[in-house]
Amino acid sequence: HLKIITDNSFRTGNGRLTLNIGWQQNLRREFGEADTPEEESLFFDLSTLSYNTALHFDDRNGWNTSVGLNGMVQDNNNRGAEVLIPEYGLFDIGGFVYAKKIRGRATFSGGARYDYRSLTAREFREGGDTRFARLNRSFYNLSGSAGVSYSVTDNFILKANLARGFRAPSMPELSSNGTHEGTNRYEYGNKDLKSEISLQTDAGMEVNSEHVLINAALFLNRINNFIYFRKLAGAGSQDSLVEVDGEFIPAFRFDQQAASLYGGEVLVDIHPHPLDWLHWENTFSYVRGLFRDETAGTRNVPYIPAARWTSELRGEFLPDGRTFRNLRVHMELQHTFSQDHPFTAYGTETATAGYTLLNAGLSSHIMKHNRPLFSVYFNATNLTDAAYQNHLSRLKYAAENPVTGRQGVFNMGRNFSLRLNIPFSF
Repeated sequence: HLKIITDNSFRTGNGRLTLNIGWQQNLRREFGEADTPEEESLFFDLSTLSYNTALHFDDRNGWNTSVGLNGMVQDNNNRGAEVLIPEYGLFDIGGFVYAKKIRGRATFSGGARYDYRSLTAREFREGGDTRFARLNRSFYNLSGSAGVSYSVTDNFILKANLARGFRAPSMPELSSNGTHEGTNRYEYGNKDLKSEISLQTDAGMEVNSEHVLINAALFLNRINNFIYFRKLAGAGSQDSLVEVDGEFIPAFRFDQQAASLYGGEVLVDIHPHPLDWLHWENTFSYVRGLFRDETAGTRNVPYIPAARWTSELRGEFLPDGRTFRNLRVHMELQHTFSQDHPFTAYGTETATAGYTLLNAGLSSHIMKHNRPLFSVYFNATNLTDAAYQNHLSRLKYAAENPVTGRQGVFNMGRNFSLRLNIPFSF
C-alpha cells in the first residue's frame, strides 16, 4: 500500500482553510493454488485520489461553523488469473455544513451534507460469454445529525443525538461473479441494490470524578435496505454449489431488507488517588441485529459481533524521567461471549463459542538531553495460546483441518510484537 498525502492549513481573513489531498495505490493479492503458490489468483490494482477541504469560520456570537467539500476518484484493474469483480471507475463528491453553539451548560451541535456517487463497471467477456455486463449506477442522498450535551454538574454530563445517514452499495455487492479465495465462497452481486438509509438515535452519560470515570451510551439504528449476503439454497434444501476447476464451492448472493441494530457500551476507569499511576479500565459492549421480516425461520442479522468485556490494569510511570519517560505497563483480560444468535437461514451462519484472551504490553520513550531518541512498544497477545474463532471470521467455515480435526481456520495463537518509532528532526 503506497500512500502520499499533503495536509495543509491556511489562515484566511475570517477563519481557517484546511486542504487535504492524497493519492493511494493498493495492490491486493490473494493466493489460492497449492500447486502453484506463486500464482496470484486474485490481484486488485486500486488507485484512489482523495480530496477534503473545509472553511472553518471564526467564533461569532458563540457559534463555530464549518463548510466543506470532499470526495474521491477511484480506478480498479484486475491483474490476477481469476476475476471476481469487474474493472470499474468511481467518482464521489459531497458537500457539508457543521455548526456548534455553547449556551450556558448546554452544547448544541449539528450538520447536514449532500453526497453523490457514480459507479461505472466495464464489460468483461470470457470464452465468448459476457462475464460482467457494463454497469452504470448513481447514488445520492441527504444526511445529517443534531445533538445536545448538558453539564448537569461539573462532573456529570448527559448527551443525546439523532442522525440520518446512508451508504451506497459497493462494486463487489453490485457485480461480484466469481470465486473469492479468501472466503471460500462463490459470490454473486446484485445489480439492483439500493442505498442503505439509516435513522439512529443514541443517548449517553459521563461521570468524571477524581477517582472514577464512567461513560455509558445506548443506541438504536433502523436501517432500510440493509445489505447483507446469504448462502443460496439448491435443490432439495441442499447448498447451492458452483463447480470451478473441478471443485464445488458454496454460492452466496448479496441481498437487502429492513433491519434494526441496537446495543450499548459502558466504560469504567478507576484511577484512585493518591495512586495517580494506576488505572483499572473496564469496557463492555453489546449489539443485537434483527431483520424486520423473517427469512427461512430466523430474523437474526448475519455477522453481528458477540458481546465483549475487556479489563485492563495499567501502570503509568516516570512522566519526567531522564532516560525512560512515560513508561507504561499493562495487563489485559479480554472475554468475548458466545454468539448464540446466528443468521441460520440456508446454513449461512452457525453459533460461535466464547473465549478469553490474556494480553500484556510495555512501552516507553527513550530520552537523551531531554529529547526523545526513539519510542519502544512491546506487546504480547493471547499469552495462554487459546484456540478460538471470532464470529466475524470468514474462514470459520473452511474445510476441516486434517491435523486437528477441527473445522475452519482458527485465529492467531500466542503472538509477540516489537515496534520502534524513531523521530527525525530537521
